[in-house]
Amino acid sequence: MKPSSRTLLCKTNLHHHWEYARTPDGQRYERCARCLKERRDGISSGTNAGMGIAGGFMGGGGG
Repeated sequence: MKPSSRTLLCKTNLHHHWEYARTPDGQRYERCARCLKERRDGISSGTNAGMGIAGGFMGGGGG
């Protein structure tokens, strides 16, 4: 898969590559390895929430 199609899949919320990461204070969370979108309790939100089809207006700010 080409890099451009991978980012398109993330931007349209069709596919993410979830991985575990840790916050500076040690808490564990899931995020996409490609676009860094965070997943919490089955709902995607984070750095680009609201910018994709399924992102809606839930969670973080789009900056």
